[in-house]
Amino acid sequence: MKAEVLSRCRRDGLFSGGGRVVCAVSGGADSMAMLWCLYSLREALGITVSAAHFNHCLRGAESEQDEAFIRGFCAVHGIELTVGRGDVAAFATESGRSLEDAARIKRYEFLESLPCDWLATAHTADDNAETVLLHLLRGSGLRGLCGIPPVRGKLVRPLLGVTRQEVIAFLQAEDIPWREDSTNMEDGCLRNRLRHHVLPLLKQETPDLSQKLLRQSELLRGDDAFLEEAAQTLCQRADAPDSYRIPPLLSAPDALQKRALRLILRRYLPQDVSLAHIEALQALLRSERPSAQLSLPGGLTVRRRYDAFTVSAEEPPKLHKTPLLLPGVTELPELGLRITCELTEKCEKTENTPFHFAIKYGIISGSQLFARSRESGDVLTLKNGHTKSLKRLFIDRKIPLAERQRLAVITAGDTVLAVAGLCVNHLVLAQEGERAAVFRIEKEG
Repeated sequence: MKAEVLSRCRRDGLFSGGGRVVCAVSGGADSMAMLWCLYSLREALGITVSAAHFNHCLRGAESEQDEAFIRGFCAVHGIELTVGRGDVAAFATESGRSLEDAARIKRYEFLESLPCDWLATAHTADDNAETVLLHLLRGSGLRGLCGIPPVRGKLVRPLLGVTRQEVIAFLQAEDIPWREDSTNMEDGCLRNRLRHHVLPLLKQETPDLSQKLLRQSELLRGDDAFLEEAAQTLCQRADAPDSYRIPPLLSAPDALQKRALRLILRRYLPQDVSLAHIEALQALLRSERPSAQLSLPGGLTVRRRYDAFTVSAEEPPKLHKTPLLLPGVTELPELGLRITCELTEKCEKTENTPFHFAIKYGIISGSQLFARSRESGDVLTLKNGHTKSLKRLFIDRKIPLAERQRLAVITAGDTVLAVAGLCVNHLVLAQEGERAAVFRIEKEG
């Protein structure tokens, strides 16, 4: 299995350039195999490997035993470990989400807060097969049939070419223990029913089903990427100052029209609208009526005026401008954030992530620190030395309009120090040994 993982990592460009890898570890077979495999291959891949475990606090003593098991394993093998926990059941109740969805959200909030170059999760070829079948049953389009991508940003899946059977064989050969999650044996969720009943029947007919579906996903991802690039080009042709031109969109094939309209609406919404809404927008653009409007989810209104249309969103409430205590802790309950500021006479080496960074004391000396929404003219300097406006940065990072006012911009006077959880101003970062203000941003709950 090590040879397969090493080969796929190199083929897919996983861990290109090396760096720090955090492995998300539940204690189950897949995640333990990934942790041990990457730890064994760390020199070959040029990476450092650590582990992270999130205790969902859903299974009482079992959850505590999982955490203790992982702590013990990492301690024995000298693997750095970070543990987080959260009341997922309470979050599910408050948000109206399913337990599965709530657990995923809280888990990734924790994982994405960790400083690293790569975040590795233990999805296998069998997980990909389950995901493809789930999307097929839900009536997904091409994007859903593409399955689980091997890389998305800093999120990587090094075991995607490996089956669960190969995982178990690897663990047994390496004498690595693992834990069984009792909820995986239940048929309460659709994924488990597919895993326990449907996939075994399909594999009787096609034993290498998982590998075939993985290959299909890889081929379809190539088609999807080509269509997405064509849709991006179509959007550029349709872009006009404060509006979108209709003729370029209507001259394109229907498949590209739908993709381009979805991309346009994603500029204003955090998630995709349904196919029914895309088709309603297409009908509006094709209508013989030169003036009409359409209401869409998320408070969006599309207004057509002859050969152009506009999209407007309800202006989200701005973040209340809040003074930050230095030194001290400031709560931002409307965002669920806690910002801790500390002064140090001699800055230690820090990762300088969007959640933990050190600012030169001279930059903040004599200035009031604030957390607020973005304002016109806000700029910062990126790691590559380029200065960019926050407006342009948010567009480049594909942050929907409705979310931009909800990002906490940390300032000293007129100087932007950071956007909480997104980026820091590299022009004002303190060097090791300098007097500095150290900021730590944490998500509450």
